Amino acid sequence: MNTQKIKMALTAGLINQNTDSNALPTVKQLMSGFAEEVGSFLGLTRLGNASLNRNAVHEIYALQYENCTLNIELISHPQTQVQTVQRFQLR
Repeated sequence: MNTQKIKMALTAGLINQNTDSNALPTVKQLMSGFAEEVGSFLGLTRLGNASLNRNAVHEIYALQYENCTLNIELISHPQTQVQTVQRFQLR
């Protein structure tokens, strides 16, 4: 599995995403382009969340695939329903 190639594609895809969209479906769609390398999507697990203030929440999710796990940290704004990726890690 070429993790550097996947990370670069995720980074570029997230930079080019519509700023008014939900980040998780975008990441899942971008990862589907690497199905041969990462395997089938197995599930999404919420690992944690913490309120930053009344307008923002820090959330951590794990997207599990057959051959790897993608941990992603988001800043979510519940009122506007916008998510911003803070960082991600492919394992």
